[in-house]
Amino acid sequence: CDPMQETLALMQYMINHNAAHARELADLAKKVDALGNHAASEQILAAVSEFEKGNLRLSAVLASLK
Repeated sequence: CDPMQETLALMQYMINHNAAHARELADLAKKVDALGNHAASEQILAAVSEFEKGNLRLSAVLASLK
């Protein structure tokens, strides 16, 4: 198997995996907010933003390697 193709496939998997976690965390933030902890919810959403920023960088790298 081609090592570059393996690397590209792994990167794509990781990007998708990170996106799934970001969605799960966003849902968790909604639950925490509904439980009355707005400050914690905001911090979780800030973490989601960081996940998304990282994923944008990884996606750019992936595109440059193709």
